[in-house]
Amino acid sequence: MIDIISGSRTLRVSPFERQNTPEAPAYDWIRTYVEYSLPELKAQYQASFSVGELIDFRRGVVSIYQDLVGGHKPHDVVFDSTENQLNLHFIPMPDNSIAVELTLRPENPAESVIIKDSFGIDESYFPALLSGLDEMINWQN
Repeated sequence: MIDIISGSRTLRVSPFERQNTPEAPAYDWIRTYVEYSLPELKAQYQASFSVGELIDFRRGVVSIYQDLVGGHKPHDVVFDSTENQLNLHFIPMPDNSIAVELTLRPENPAESVIIKDSFGIDESYFPALLSGLDEMINWQN
């Protein structure tokens, strides 16, 4: 489960079902509940992610975290989910924090509601984020 709390914002992604592809595990699908809340808004919906795209996202998160901890200039990390229901953009800031821009699309049609927001995190968020991604990647029904 991914659980990011920044000020009054909460992003939670919880797996509830895995659709297995035994001959190619990277193509397994993880069905999740996505919850995003602000004091003025609460969004809850289902989204699916392939294991392969979660692994790629994890690699990017590892890279940005290692750069932050090592004192190097991190690069942007972009996670645009295959089904385009949750997109995250991690942008390094000059003060060694990370701006997170998110786009949520609770419904598939192009004309549905789109939620966009941004918030800041620092390197202290990354161990839990990586642990949550590992949990989702390895999650079984």
